[in-house]
Amino acid sequence: MSASHTSFKAPQVLRIETMSLDLGEMAVVIELDAAPSRAWAHALDKALLQGEGLEDASARFDGRFVYIIGLEPELRGAVQRVSRVLAVVQGRAVQGPCVPAAVQHGGRQTVHA
Repeated sequence: MSASHTSFKAPQVLRIETMSLDLGEMAVVIELDAAPSRAWAHALDKALLQGEGLEDASARFDGRFVYIIGLEPELRGAVQRVSRVLAVVQGRAVQGPCVPAAVQHGGRQTVHA
């Protein structure tokens, strides 16, 4: 995952958790403190393509929430993989906070700031 010369303001990541979908897939839900800019969203899309095990995933944006969909339920460490991608995207930002560490909650992984 190479660095970009474009800089932008990154929203702060408040929470990350996994969610099972009806289609037999899994999603990672990211809650941000503000709706992301187009530049940030584009950087996330590009970084997902380069993320290990996330090549088939895509991001859907809904205000302050980002849904990473297209993940197989068998994918282990989905939150950690997405966190690594977020760290790359945040690293490209002018003032991006660090991505918080994951916390395990009874079979669900949740990340809190």
